[in-house]
Amino acid sequence: MLARRAFFYWQFAAAAVLPAWLLLGWALWGSSGSFAGIALATPFLVLALLAVAGFTVARRSVRDARAVSWLDLGVAGAWHVLVIALGFFGPWSSIFAALSVAVGIVAFWSTAWQLVAETRKRVRSVFASLERAARPPGSPGAQAPVNRGEYIVLPPSQTPPPSR
Repeated sequence: MLARRAFFYWQFAAAAVLPAWLLLGWALWGSSGSFAGIALATPFLVLALLAVAGFTVARRSVRDARAVSWLDLGVAGAWHVLVIALGFFGPWSSIFAALSVAVGIVAFWSTAWQLVAETRKRVRSVFASLERAARPPGSPGAQAPVNRGEYIVLPPSQTPPPSR
């Protein structure tokens, strides 16, 4: 639970830290010809990180627990690790770049799928409860009428008698 909760907070910081890490990594280890690619890729990385974090936080289960799911932690965590590895700009940087794009797409669709699945489940339960409440009394599955004592209904034009 601690790792899932820590990643919940990290994903918002990652939207600023990981693109900055790519720019810093290029300044320290990059070659002179690759800056244009990094300069074009970092805004897209920011948008992708924010989109994945937004889809993750849009789920009620994540907001209530303040922790991401294990699937989120695995997929998005792997994506973040690949972006960090890319920032070292070694001989494997083109492989890390391709993998980080692929895993980023998987992370996006994974969080979108989880959001749709959770929302569908909640909407179905609301419709089921509305359907149970709308059944006529006496039908199978209908809710029994609630007896809470006697009610006196006065027309709006009458005023209640003063209580003593």
